[in-house]
Amino acid sequence: MESASQPKIFVAIAAYTDPELPRTLRDALQTAHSPDRLRFGICWQADPEAPVELDTFRRDRRFRFVDATIHESRGGPWARNIAQSLWRGEPYTMQIDSHMKLERDWDSRLIEMLESLPSDKPILSMNAPLFWYDGDGEAHRRLDMGVPTTRVNGWNPSTPWAPWFDFGPPNQRQPGRTRFINGNFAFAPGVWNVEVPQDPGQYYWGEELNVTIRSYTWGYDFFLPSEAVAWHMQHQGGPPRRHWEHGEDVVQSRNAEAYDRLGRLVTCRDQRLPGPYGFGPARTLREYEAYAGIDFQTARAHPDVFTGANPDPVTIHSPADWRACLTFEEFAASARGES
Repeated sequence: MESASQPKIFVAIAAYTDPELPRTLRDALQTAHSPDRLRFGICWQADPEAPVELDTFRRDRRFRFVDATIHESRGGPWARNIAQSLWRGEPYTMQIDSHMKLERDWDSRLIEMLESLPSDKPILSMNAPLFWYDGDGEAHRRLDMGVPTTRVNGWNPSTPWAPWFDFGPPNQRQPGRTRFINGNFAFAPGVWNVEVPQDPGQYYWGEELNVTIRSYTWGYDFFLPSEAVAWHMQHQGGPPRRHWEHGEDVVQSRNAEAYDRLGRLVTCRDQRLPGPYGFGPARTLREYEAYAGIDFQTARAHPDVFTGANPDPVTIHSPADWRACLTFEEFAASARGES
């Protein structure tokens, strides 16, 4: 029988032939306060020509794998959806990338953070600060990043539903709200896996906005961790292999499908999108727009969206706030001092 003091955490990881996965898994176990409470769900997309040794983890009851080859893979959200499917009712879930580093006692610290938040359905998420390994295998953390806020730093008017997220300045608020769920780190109630499953029709660009909007309409509230407990690898020898190595034709085809699905999601305001990848029953898309300060119809946003300032507790409080919204180009021009 599960002890009330040791609730289990499900860790969902999508890994695309990543040689860093074993080090990430060992680190998660070694730094956890209670490693026996961890359960991992891993979608492993293997390259038969570049094997990675995972047998140690396969023999461990805490690990659940679904195996595919890189040739069967359909991209990150597809793999994240499969990893989520391995959830077995654990009270908490954490989504991370396959090349991460965690801080000591991350499990107990995250549970304490989550349970202290003023929400019935909180999610902790951030664009995890960066670390790298030197030539001797020693990890170095970018402490200057603090707990990064997330800001929009690019927005193509031709795809108004797909702004580009990046690191904002270090968070200064406690608790600090955030507008977006970031793909490389999220900690949430375990039921998030079934209420907001990753849409396997998404690809890469737009994945996070898709999950963000759907989670908000399911009643989830978004917060930054009060301290950095997870770090994302800054690859020194070039980026890791990703699905788009299969060629531009594949990327364009998958992007076209993903953008179509995302566009239909953020331009549909009647709450009747069918299936498990539509809106939730708790809130509307317009309520998310007021919270985040984004008008998807006009591709305009409140300046706070571009600076990374926290919602407090929402961004849009009045019609004047909507009138203050800008396009990304207008904001960039004003930041340069142009009229």
